[in-house]
Amino acid sequence: MKSGGGGGRKNLKRAAREDDELSVQQGHSIMQVLSLPGSNLIEVMDAAGGKSLALLPAKFRKSFWLKQGSFVVVDESGKDEAIESGSKIGCMVVRVLFREQVRALQKSPEWPDIFKTTIVDESNSHPEKACIPFRRATKF
Repeated sequence: MKSGGGGGRKNLKRAAREDDELSVQQGHSIMQVLSLPGSNLIEVMDAAGGKSLALLPAKFRKSFWLKQGSFVVVDESGKDEAIESGSKIGCMVVRVLFREQVRALQKSPEWPDIFKTTIVDESNSHPEKACIPFRRATKF
């Protein structure tokens, strides 16, 4: 039996969803997930367009699901020392950003310009293609 004491995943998720501390601290930066090469490794892209490997701590592994295009806050404080020592892992994930948090941060000046996206209205780009109905081929 597990002894009492910790709240476990419930408190972890509650703390992650709190919006009181949405600012990015010194030494932390917002990065976008590019790929998931291993169980607790993720490939991320920083604001300069550089790619690196980040470690996803065990407390996040089965609580939060990441996919390509997700945003995370990582701690880059030991990145230079890790690269100099020969380690491939340069940073550690400290926070997983949810959709609401990403929307709030996109409006702030802390959001990197490389991650700003513009929505293109494709319905007006080719009006002749929009009028052609889709028909299935019939088999006789």
